[in-house]
Amino acid sequence: SMGLHDLPPFPIPVDKFIEEVESDNASTAAQCCAAFATLATKVPVPRDFRGACRSVMELVERSGNGFGRSTKESATAAMAALLACVPGADKHMVQRGLVGKLVAIAVADEEVGEGDETPAAADGMGSLTLNALECVRILAASEHGVSELMKNDEAMRFATARCDAGDAKIAECACDVLCAFASHGVEHRTRVKNVGGVRALARALARHGSNRGGEVDGSEVALRALLGLAMTCAQDAEAQAELVAVDGAAPALLAAQRSGGDVAGGISKDLWGSIGKNPALKKAAMEALRADVERARLVESA
Repeated sequence: SMGLHDLPPFPIPVDKFIEEVESDNASTAAQCCAAFATLATKVPVPRDFRGACRSVMELVERSGNGFGRSTKESATAAMAALLACVPGADKHMVQRGLVGKLVAIAVADEEVGEGDETPAAADGMGSLTLNALECVRILAASEHGVSELMKNDEAMRFATARCDAGDAKIAECACDVLCAFASHGVEHRTRVKNVGGVRALARALARHGSNRGGEVDGSEVALRALLGLAMTCAQDAEAQAELVAVDGAAPALLAAQRSGGDVAGGISKDLWGSIGKNPALKKAAMEALRADVERARLVESA
């Protein structure tokens, strides 16, 4: 196997990259970002690429003259690569207001795209929403990102609102944001609860965990939802009550215990056990299960 020093040098020097990102030709800028995002997964990115942060951020906001969705998709993919690979990129971008800009652009794009089914992403780049979530996910694991998310409600709500998205990749990434953030400590878990994270994770579990949708990636979403719920609900009756109150969450929790893999099964068993120790919660959970069975019966007899 090759050692790190045997890897090829990064094929694009940073000044050439910046020049192309700042090009007045939208497709030049988009292709250059897309190439960078792909390369960054294969070859170590030199530290001096931190100098490209500002140009990439400006490209995300650029519009008119052919600068539209596909340049934004490629630019946000490049941004995620910079955040993931370049030390100091997180601090630099957070200080320049990246989080607020990203969320605003992704939300605006979703509103424009309401008419078409999920807007198709250009050549292998994720959709704007997915890339924005990916950036927030990376930030949720970084020191500067965490302190920003501690106070940025829009960004937290951007994630919570998409935990139960129909698109499994988006739902998975949104749940990942909450898991990464909650894993830092007690105050972070409290923050996740305060922005409605428990209900969001419970909805993700209900939508993707019961295998009703029959989609392939659902189990990945469900596992992440369970991890997030384990962190936020473990010792907290109030959070457990929120979980049980979400339509379909109790049945999905039970289903995960029976059919989930080892990890999912173990987490759901622990959660279920802890809910069962609280008489009021246990009653609510049993009623939710009963209602679910009743509903299934009505559907079958219809």
